[in-house]
Amino acid sequence: MKQRHFDLLAIAGVFVAYSITIRFALQADVRGSLLGGVANTIPVVIFGAMVRRIILRRLIGKPAALQLLAHLPLCVAFSALSYGLLMVLLGLLFDGRGFSGFLVKPFSISGTAWQSLENVTTYALIAAMTYLQAQYRRHNMVPSAPAEAALVPEQLALAGNLGMRAAPDYAAVPVTPALEEPPKEPDDSRANADLSRYFVRIGDELRPIDLDSVVSIGGADDYAEVRTLSGKHLVRMTLAEFTKSLDPAKYARVHRSWIVNVHRIARAEPAGGGRLLLHMETGQVISTSRTGARLLRDRVI
Repeated sequence: MKQRHFDLLAIAGVFVAYSITIRFALQADVRGSLLGGVANTIPVVIFGAMVRRIILRRLIGKPAALQLLAHLPLCVAFSALSYGLLMVLLGLLFDGRGFSGFLVKPFSISGTAWQSLENVTTYALIAAMTYLQAQYRRHNMVPSAPAEAALVPEQLALAGNLGMRAAPDYAAVPVTPALEEPPKEPDDSRANADLSRYFVRIGDELRPIDLDSVVSIGGADDYAEVRTLSGKHLVRMTLAEFTKSLDPAKYARVHRSWIVNVHRIARAEPAGGGRLLLHMETGQVISTSRTGARLLRDRVI
């Protein structure tokens, strides 16, 4: 399900839940229940979207203690702003005078306490759903089988023929073969040829991967997942390291968590805010950042 569809369903669910609750808890008529549902849903949508944006862009990936500390002021701000906007909307919708001097009435002490608890609970649900959303985006970063591979450059594989040291799975360990004389600096064409092919190590076996078959590379901390036309491989290598070794004419870092093979983009569509949704040849959908979208738009003729 696309994110926008999920968001619309979530908004509809919040509205229905509030409307039903007001209908039976406060014995309101249908009109009052629907207006109360609207008044309670609007603050959740506005400030919930802001909270989700902050969590996705500013908190995820930070140390757990820092995230926990940041959630405290975020929760307070969400609760206070939602409470204030709710009072304004209730006055606007139920006072009967419209925008011309409607009356804003604060809740009673017990009502304020109940609304505050409700706002804190709502914030917790929004934060939890946001983390689940981020986890869903990166769920493929977890190894799905014991035979996951670690990526090593071709020259390391060749060095293995001379005696590669044993290394743990998922670790790319550089090995320098013993040579009688220092190796010569390769020219640019040779360097590009060396980087045109990588090997994956599955147990003690090395298998080649042609970089032209790579569709995308997703990063999470010190690991990356390389998706090819035929499968995917978990790699202990950062996106920054990949960016330095890949051909910029073929590969673009379209997000801080994604590198894509521009030759494997089936189509791109606007995603709002200057971003793009990239539909890859494998069916994978990747959302770019604004900077990544500009990089791709620079290639438009």
